[in-house]
Amino acid sequence: MPTDEASGLDTARRDDAPDDLHLLFVGAPRPLLSTTAEERLGARHREVLDGLEAIVRDDGLSGFTIGELAARLTCSRRTLYELAPSKDELLLLVLDRFMHRIGRQAIAAIDPAAPATEQLRQYVSANTDYAFRSAAYDDLADTPGAHRLLDRHFRFAVSIIERLVTQGIERGEFREVNASVMAAVLLSGTVHLAQPDVIDDIGGDLASAIDAMLDVVLRGLAR
Repeated sequence: MPTDEASGLDTARRDDAPDDLHLLFVGAPRPLLSTTAEERLGARHREVLDGLEAIVRDDGLSGFTIGELAARLTCSRRTLYELAPSKDELLLLVLDRFMHRIGRQAIAAIDPAAPATEQLRQYVSANTDYAFRSAAYDDLADTPGAHRLLDRHFRFAVSIIERLVTQGIERGEFREVNASVMAAVLLSGTVHLAQPDVIDDIGGDLASAIDAMLDVVLRGLAR
């Protein structure tokens, strides 16, 4: 699996964040594939990674052999093995790359000048892009390391929500609440709603369901 010599945060991935938001990246999981390492791969390898992401989100990888994946992506088996030595490691690489991207997008969606309620809504709402189809959920559950990888990303998202809630309390916009509990409630609710079977039972789309959840929670938070 491609690696990068640098340690710590992948700062090149967050240069477009407003200065007031840079602190939110503290504690971010180290990427399996840094920006520098990805650039070294070349355009074709990045295109294959994008194609793999679409397959992972729709179907998972367990139903495909490496040869079938190569045929679907119109690339060679060698290209896939240059990215990772096994199908499971390919899944982890693609999943980690995807989670880092939507995490950066969610932080970038926060307006530093907005009220605390809007900042929370902006961050949580921007995280709705990580929904997977049922087959992909089953695949992730069966892949060693996938749960640990997702847990690292979810813990980081909880820490960001906690900081936003704490800032809202300090600015007098939120009631005195346990910020850690509130962050866990918001992220757990989002993850639960993102499950395909759950959103099918509720009806509508994920973004609307999360907006409805936020309406209830933020109404209780605001002074």
